[in-house]
Amino acid sequence: MGDMLVRGIDAELKRRLEEGARQHKRSLSQEAIDLMRKGLTAEKRGDRNFADRLRAEMRDGFFTDEELAAIRASRKEPDRNPPSLV
Repeated sequence: MGDMLVRGIDAELKRRLEEGARQHKRSLSQEAIDLMRKGLTAEKRGDRNFADRLRAEMRDGFFTDEELAAIRASRKEPDRNPPSLV
C-alpha cells in the first residue's frame, strides 16, 4: 500500500477530520481514506448535491420576483411543508 502526504490543510478541515475520526473510532488516516473513497465513488456515479440537482432541473430558468418573495415568506412559517419541486 502506498503513502501520501497532504499539505496545506486549513485548520477547520483538519478539525472536522479529527472530529469525524473520533466519532468513528478510527485514526485520522483511516478517516481521510474513507472520505476520499466515498467521494471518488460518488463522483464516479455522478452524485450531485441538492443544489446542483436543482440547478440542473431548472436549466437556465430563474425564479420570478413573486416566487422569490413567496420563498422568503415561507421561511418564516413555523410548520411549513416541504416544497414541491415538480
